[in-house]
Amino acid sequence: MHAAPVSVGATKSAIERLPHPIEARHALVTDLVDPSATSFTEDDEAFGKLERAVATNRRGDETRVVLSCSVYNGFANRLQSSLGIPVERSDDAALREAVTFGPRVALAVSYPPSYAIIESHLRAVAAEAGLPVTPVSLLSGNAFAFAGDPVRYAAALEEAAALARDVDCAVLAQFSMDPYATEVAGRTQIPVLSALAACLERLALPSV
Repeated sequence: MHAAPVSVGATKSAIERLPHPIEARHALVTDLVDPSATSFTEDDEAFGKLERAVATNRRGDETRVVLSCSVYNGFANRLQSSLGIPVERSDDAALREAVTFGPRVALAVSYPPSYAIIESHLRAVAAEAGLPVTPVSLLSGNAFAFAGDPVRYAAALEEAAALARDVDCAVLAQFSMDPYATEVAGRTQIPVLSALAACLERLALPSV
């Protein structure tokens, strides 16, 4: 489930690069989010909007739903209960990997309403693993508002990475950031994880 064309494009490209490609069908629902919003309320109305979007785009043969729109990640468990099939958070795989590098994890979140949702999950993942964690915000402002401008978006991500200090790794927490992962990694000396790459790598495992 995608909320923006840039997410669809990034995901398709990433799937093509997998050594063992997965079969996926992409549903784009552009009214799931307001790109210029600065807040998001996780309430029944928001969940209903997501649930209706999924229902409208289902064919019935799906074995899993992936939420590429990070602002809806908090609804993953509730949606899974509703659908009766696994629902994948876009940030889960990368955050589980991130906590193994050390306690200070930099989060690059270009859509401000998603930050609290992703940070909360990072803390939950660390607690589950029995590891300490200190989230560090790597971006300020709504960089996602110009995600449709690849040059400007890439520059914002690279500049943020270059300013990362005293952290053990950085997570590009939104799927739209994946095309710039190599450039971002080149601007810092710390490991840079792509939420999209980590998610797809996990889904491509035979046991998943």
